[in-house]
Amino acid sequence: MPGRARTARIAPAETAVARRLHAEHRAVRGLIERVRSVADALAGPPYDTTPVRDLSTQLKAELLPHERAEEAQLLPIVARALGPEAVGALSRTHAEIEHQVNRLDRCLTGLTGDAEPEDVVDLRRLLYGLYAILRLHDAQEEEGAFSLVPAADGRSG
Repeated sequence: MPGRARTARIAPAETAVARRLHAEHRAVRGLIERVRSVADALAGPPYDTTPVRDLSTQLKAELLPHERAEEAQLLPIVARALGPEAVGALSRTHAEIEHQVNRLDRCLTGLTGDAEPEDVVDLRRLLYGLYAILRLHDAQEEEGAFSLVPAADGRSG
């Protein structure tokens, strides 16, 4: 016999938090696309790492605080609505995003003077890997966590 359909209920205060985080989530999409474009721009000499350094600063200042806020505020809401097993993958991608941003920062810290071709290979690999994780994470949140949040007009997601 088919089970009863489960309806996730989110309290109004939690809905407001989730809507705020969803707005922030949408706002960082441009930054996500910038990760790919900065990697693409490292295609040939001369290898100017200034855009990568600027991006790293922006990732640490904007993206990481947002991901931490989602981890601390959004995932408990999703866990209460769907159960703790529903947040494992999201939590893991938050951790991986932080790890990759920190690896990028360490790689840049180790660069002194002009970047060599092998440095650029490492930077591009890190940037494209981060981009892939960010795109996957974006899709996970849109299809999972944020689909639970009713729109302002009362419809879901």
